[in-house]
Amino acid sequence: MAAQPDPRLTRFREELLPIIMRVFAPDRVIAFGSRTRGEALRSSDLDLIVVARSFANVPWVDRQARVQEAIGAPFAMDFLCYTPEEFARKVEEFGVVQTAARTGIVLHPAAA
Repeated sequence: MAAQPDPRLTRFREELLPIIMRVFAPDRVIAFGSRTRGEALRSSDLDLIVVARSFANVPWVDRQARVQEAIGAPFAMDFLCYTPEEFARKVEEFGVVQTAARTGIVLHPAAA
């Protein structure tokens, strides 16, 4: 029997991703962490990476707040927000971004 999709991930994909697409025009959006692996607890947040050129002149500390403000953040989410150049560097380093890029669910661009 196939695992049921996580309800928060489904809601994000259907309701919130279109807002992020419109406001930030991201190159890539990746969901990762316990909600993508089917290991989430009731209290688990949804972990996401958003890669967008529109973050270029936005201080790192302000990016997550801008995304959460744009979507209204109806449940706990944690955003890592990078420019394409920052993401390209981070994905080469050992750490959460590299792991997320390898094992996460690419929400945009949609998998072919």
